[in-house]
Amino acid sequence: MKKKLVSLLLLLGLFLVISPMMISCSDKDEQGVDPAPPEEPDTPLPPVPTPIKWVENEVDGGERGVGIKVTSRTANNFVFECTPGDKVQSYRLDVYPLCRMYNYLFESGGVGASEEEIEDLILEALYNSEGAGAYTFSRSTLGDSYPNAEFDWANSKYSQSEIVPGAEYLIITVGCNDEGGQNPADMKICHLKTPSGDVVGHPRVDIDVDPSYQAVGIQYLPNEDCKYFYQFCGDAEPIDAFIEAYGKDMYIDFMRHWTQTAGDAQVPEEEMYYVVDFGYTADATRKITATTIGLDANKNKGDYVRQDFQLKQIPDNAPEAECAMTITKTGASIVNMDVTLEKTCYAMFYRIFSESDYAPYENADEATMTALAQALDQEGWGIKNLNIGQEGSYTKSEFQYDLAPNGSYVVAYIGRNEYGELSKVKTSRFSTQERVTDNPGASKATIDITISDPGRTSLKLNYKYNQEAAVFYHQYIMTPDLLEEANKAELIQYLLSEDSNTWPANANGGVEDYTFTGLDPATEYIFAYMAEDWDGVLTDVKIVKASTEAIIAGPDPTMQLSAYMSELGNFTVQFSMVKDVAKIFHMIVEDEYSASGDYSYEDCMKVWKEKCLESGLTTVNSTIQSYDKTSEAKRLVALCVPIGADADGNEVIGDLYAVFWDKDKGIVTDPSVLFPDAPKSQKRIMGMTKSQVVKKDSRIPANLIVNEQVEKNVPGAMKSESTIYLDLKRLGKHPHAK
Repeated sequence: MKKKLVSLLLLLGLFLVISPMMISCSDKDEQGVDPAPPEEPDTPLPPVPTPIKWVENEVDGGERGVGIKVTSRTANNFVFECTPGDKVQSYRLDVYPLCRMYNYLFESGGVGASEEEIEDLILEALYNSEGAGAYTFSRSTLGDSYPNAEFDWANSKYSQSEIVPGAEYLIITVGCNDEGGQNPADMKICHLKTPSGDVVGHPRVDIDVDPSYQAVGIQYLPNEDCKYFYQFCGDAEPIDAFIEAYGKDMYIDFMRHWTQTAGDAQVPEEEMYYVVDFGYTADATRKITATTIGLDANKNKGDYVRQDFQLKQIPDNAPEAECAMTITKTGASIVNMDVTLEKTCYAMFYRIFSESDYAPYENADEATMTALAQALDQEGWGIKNLNIGQEGSYTKSEFQYDLAPNGSYVVAYIGRNEYGELSKVKTSRFSTQERVTDNPGASKATIDITISDPGRTSLKLNYKYNQEAAVFYHQYIMTPDLLEEANKAELIQYLLSEDSNTWPANANGGVEDYTFTGLDPATEYIFAYMAEDWDGVLTDVKIVKASTEAIIAGPDPTMQLSAYMSELGNFTVQFSMVKDVAKIFHMIVEDEYSASGDYSYEDCMKVWKEKCLESGLTTVNSTIQSYDKTSEAKRLVALCVPIGADADGNEVIGDLYAVFWDKDKGIVTDPSVLFPDAPKSQKRIMGMTKSQVVKKDSRIPANLIVNEQVEKNVPGAMKSESTIYLDLKRLGKHPHAK
């Protein structure tokens, strides 16, 4: 199971901490405890550096505020009502873990602040302009429920992370004088604590660290009692500062709220291996801390484990990465470069700038050039030394083919040694040639394209060109007028534009092929193409034609549905035509029937088929559809009805195909999992992993090589896909995981 790669910006932008001010329930309250009667905050605030003034469980909103009343609490949820005052036109609302709010105040200069200053900082969080501000509600959004709206928080679309047992939360409202929530009046804060049960066993996750020079490999070792866990690794200084200010229990709450859900502890050992990369902030003199909290099956807290360590010290005599780049050949839009990496250079990274774009770096100060080196290391193109550590140098050729003709350019490049240290920025300069568009007879390049293997929605193009071809351009033409002789100049400009396909030729000439997909059935496609030689001279434009296969509808329209989760975590389904299909109707909707238990499988399928035929999207091709609000849904169903034809040409409506996604169960291909009366399985319904996209560009992005080096320097890291990027600065600044 692949874990997410979390960048520093993501870590600092997504998570924040809020901490308690008043002690509410004990850690072993009974599940489903009714809230206590409202209390006025007469008692002194807790002795924390950023005290927040709140009321337990129920707050009176007054005329210009929004009252809050907690009506029920369980270990993993709470329900509350919001009652706006008579003069409130709209209101802001959000729920924050107390630990995250404390951390936000701690990091935002709230230590020693007055009560009014603390309230101002909280208000800033609710009105955050970076996308993580509180939600706005008004009569137009809540309708008839506006005077007394109920929020079942964990089951609502507004909840940003799990509600966990024995944790403290703040419900914060701001009454507003306008309907858009922009003119705040009174803020109200309600505090509550979720109940927790007895911990089953002694859940614990031990920590085994293996530090390197800029990263550390961490093997988490859960015992049998541990079913879930949370982990956090970072600079010990801000962790210790937070614990000193708010206590260890509040830090444990922070660990339980810095990700949206707890990790599954009972997984293969390799999935419990993490790599933490400290990048340019790596410092062997600083203490780093890794912490875990084990959870039982009900996610009650078990043992807290802490492991302190330091990164390895880079040797004082560490050799600098030595590398060189030489310009060998330039065309009108392409450049060839020979690179040499000495044995001390793990990899080289480069980027090509126009002369004007590089001008700010000429004679720049050390800080500017260091920033440029780091940018090349992370965002440039990379060349890995395949002979690293061996005698002799490693050489290869590199090219870039998307340059403008008759331009001046600067190649900026750096080397990285085996310890992750970067060399000084070096440069090479070159100019591209002028492009010749009106003398095709002088071009030394030759190219021919043929088309084979026509499909219903695809055509395979076969390319053959000589070694004088530097770049070739091709595209199918949707405007027939462009093909007229009088419009040849416009056709050439179209092929040279961003709307065309510009591909580099292999250095020694060659034969290759590529299949264009997503085309329309029974359609003739006209491809125009030309090549450019190394002197910048274009060949004449050539034309090649072919038609996609026609639709053949039949009496048994058959589909295959393949479901998977996209890289963004969205439920995605590939609807593939198998046979006899003229067109399909398809859709993905929220399943409001199966979860209720009030409808049979047959009833649901009948209603869904009618809905799909009436409201579904239609296409004559196989297609893919994603549901971009998967995170807000409880259960989704993807529907498809294929349409065929009988011998007389009459439409034949095929069977309904359905595949489900459930928030707790994941992708469900067997309907009997959801419907007791459903058949055990469905034919041609499957869950799958999305296939990898293969790019024609042979250049390697720098960050892929950097990540590989980090992992190789940490023993065992190559078996892990869990790399977390951290800065040695702070725990995080935002009160939310939005």
